Amino acid sequence: MKLFLAFVLFGVAFGQEWNLIWEDDFDSLDPTKWEHEVTAWGGGNGEFQVYTPDSENSYVRDGMLFIKPTLLPENINPATGEPFGEDFLTNGVLDLEELYGYCTDEDPNNCLRYGADSDIQPTMSARLRTAQRFSFNRGRAEIRAKMPRGDWLWPAMWLLPENWVYGGWPMSGEIDIVEIIGNEDLKFADSGEDIGIQYMGSTTHWGASPEQNRYYLTTAHKLNYEQDFSNYFHDYVIEWDENSIRWYLDGEFILSVPDPPVNEQPGFNFFDFGSPWSEGTSNPWQGASPMAPFDQDFHFILNVAVGGVGGYIPDNVINRGNNDLYGKPWSNSESQIDAMWRLWGTRDRWHWTWEGEDAAMQVDYVRVYEQA
Repeated sequence: MKLFLAFVLFGVAFGQEWNLIWEDDFDSLDPTKWEHEVTAWGGGNGEFQVYTPDSENSYVRDGMLFIKPTLLPENINPATGEPFGEDFLTNGVLDLEELYGYCTDEDPNNCLRYGADSDIQPTMSARLRTAQRFSFNRGRAEIRAKMPRGDWLWPAMWLLPENWVYGGWPMSGEIDIVEIIGNEDLKFADSGEDIGIQYMGSTTHWGASPEQNRYYLTTAHKLNYEQDFSNYFHDYVIEWDENSIRWYLDGEFILSVPDPPVNEQPGFNFFDFGSPWSEGTSNPWQGASPMAPFDQDFHFILNVAVGGVGGYIPDNVINRGNNDLYGKPWSNSESQIDAMWRLWGTRDRWHWTWEGEDAAMQVDYVRVYEQA
C-alpha cells in the first residue's frame, strides 16, 4: 500500500489526483535534500538558540528525523572534543565557521559571538531547509510529525521564498504549515485559553513592509485535547493552486488563503485585501498574479526554536497552574540578551520538562505531489 501511495494519491475532498514529485522518508539525513542552517541570529524573533549541524540536535533513526534542543554548555565543542561548559557562555568565542566549517548567515555578527559581550545563546538546536535543493509552487505537501514537548520550545514546519521576488520579509511571503508552543500547561492569563501543546496554528505572513505584516487576516488555530500535538503524531497538509492555499489537519479542513478563493473573488489581490496601508505605501505585487506573493517557489524549513522576544510566546500567560516558580522568565519588552540570560538563570525551573526525545520534533515523512 505504501508503494502505491508513493506514486499516486487521490484527493478525496476535491476529487483530485496527485503525482508524487519529491519525498523524504528519513532513512538517512540526506544532504542533497536538506541543509543545516548554521547561525546565531535568533531567527528575527530574538530567539535563544544557536543553530548548528551537531548530531545531538538533529539525527535520524528507524526512518524518523529528530530535531532536539539542548543546553549549549552540554554540547561537545568541536575544537576541544569536550563539552563547551558553562564558562564558555561568558568567556568563550563562538566562531561558527571555525567550529562547524561554515555559517549560513550573511551577517558576520551572526557567525561570531563573544562570551565577554554576553551574546552567546545558552541553547543549541537545529534548523533544516531545502533551499537550493528543492522548492515548489503549487501542489500538495504532506508532513506526518509529532511536535516536541518542553517549556518555552517553539517548533515550526514552514516555507520561505526561494528567490524573494517581491522583496524582503514579508513582501515575498511566508507559509506556516504548523507551529506550537511546547509547554504542557500554558494558558492566557485573561481568558484561561490553552495555548500550549493542545493548540496549533497555521498562517501566512505577507505585507507591504515589515511593519505592516497582515498575518492576522490569514491565520487559523485548532485545539485538540484528546490527542495533543506533542504526544501524538498528526498529518499536516497544504494544497496549493492558482486560486488558494488550503490547510488540513488529519484530513480536516482548517484554513484557506484567501477565503473564498481567487476564482470566486473577481479582481482579488492581496494589496487591496490588506488595506488600509500607511500613507505612501507602494504595492510590491503590482502587475503580478492575484495570488502574489504566493505565486512563486517556496522551500521547506523544519526547526525547533527556544524562546524569543518577538511575541509568539506572549507575556500575559499562566504556566503550570499559575505557580510563580514556573512563570515565564522573561518579558518580550526586554532585549534578546537580557531575556535569554533570564531564561538561563531559571533553567532549574524548566529544563526538567525537556525529557529526552519527547523534547524533539519527530518527523516521519515529507512528501510533495503535483496535480495530475
